[in-house]
Amino acid sequence: MAALTQIIPLPASVEIVKVLAARRALIFAKELGFDHVILEGDSEIAIRAMKSEDYSAATFGHIISDIKALSSHFRSVIFQHTRRQGNKVAHSLAQAACNFSSCCTWIEEVPVCTFVDYSAKIINST
Repeated sequence: MAALTQIIPLPASVEIVKVLAARRALIFAKELGFDHVILEGDSEIAIRAMKSEDYSAATFGHIISDIKALSSHFRSVIFQHTRRQGNKVAHSLAQAACNFSSCCTWIEEVPVCTFVDYSAKIINST
């Protein structure tokens, strides 16, 4: 398990933020040497574009191409849509990014800013 938070300067749209975050998550997973990755997101548009075999003509299509190229470095990558309520940990990390001047990572630990949401998710999944 690992977590990362980083400010994305001046994004043009919510979807662009989502795909930039997905690309950064895959880069992080590659840096850590993961073989199997599950990437969850609450933007159905972004997840659908990542799952598609076709080239994306969306404004973020070039980022989707990067994501697909990065995906080839893993044995398996699953792109999974989750409702906003199920994505509270990611939302907490995104809010925490404002508190850091650069990239901040946690490896084999739960970031304090997400502990309550993470604990609730674990308890509700059992």
